[in-house]
Amino acid sequence: MVVSIVAIHGLNGDREQSWKADNGRLWLRDLLPNDIPQARILSYGYDAYVDRRDQLSEQTPTEHARVFIAKLVLYRNITQTSDRPMIFIAHSMGGIVLKFALLYANGHHEGHVAENKSFSEATKGILFIGTPHQGTNGITAAEIFVKIYTMSGEVDQTLRQHLVANSETLQDQLANYCSISDKYITRFFYEIYKSKLPKDRPQVLVPKFSAVVPGAVNAEPLGLYKDHLHLVKFTSPEDDNYEAVVMTIILMIRKILEPTVP
Repeated sequence: MVVSIVAIHGLNGDREQSWKADNGRLWLRDLLPNDIPQARILSYGYDAYVDRRDQLSEQTPTEHARVFIAKLVLYRNITQTSDRPMIFIAHSMGGIVLKFALLYANGHHEGHVAENKSFSEATKGILFIGTPHQGTNGITAAEIFVKIYTMSGEVDQTLRQHLVANSETLQDQLANYCSISDKYITRFFYEIYKSKLPKDRPQVLVPKFSAVVPGAVNAEPLGLYKDHLHLVKFTSPEDDNYEAVVMTIILMIRKILEPTVP
């Protein structure tokens, strides 16, 4: 194995179900290994539910990010793969968690945990898929997330208040991330089709403008002919959207493995 591919789901997601199509095809397991046999493929799961009424996690995206780093660093140490390059596939809120993780890792200098900084250094490529990095048409990124959550039912008012209260934090993250974006090869995938909402007209939830980090270096936007709910659900290897994602990863790996010219 020459590279690790790590997938991070969004809120109300699951490390398997988020990536599974209606026909039961889990492309991270059933398709991707055939097309990229030189990669170890991992799917990270965290308690991202926002509409369970029995017990909800009160962790913020920042706290999720720190746990994510700790677990992934531990896994890479145990498997002796700490030096292996990583490519991340981050869907929706998973992209926000990943950005917090990279900012946190880049903030570790002398006197801090060395393994955390290695997390950033090993990160070579990122596919953000349907992540609302910024608002659009007078709607904040936090309000976009609220719309996304309403696809699966009513949004808890506490969650809504939390998102609105942290809207400024998301804006700060957006500005801070640009300063480290040149370290990674980045592709921003956005949905082209509208999503059906229970109490609103169909609309594109994360349009191109919102799905891109303005000023990001070494980055390019790409559209997928999907609605937000099906952005990371691919039914077959012949799916044009799947092919676009796979070819992007293959080109990233080639770029990563290119010998550095002095």
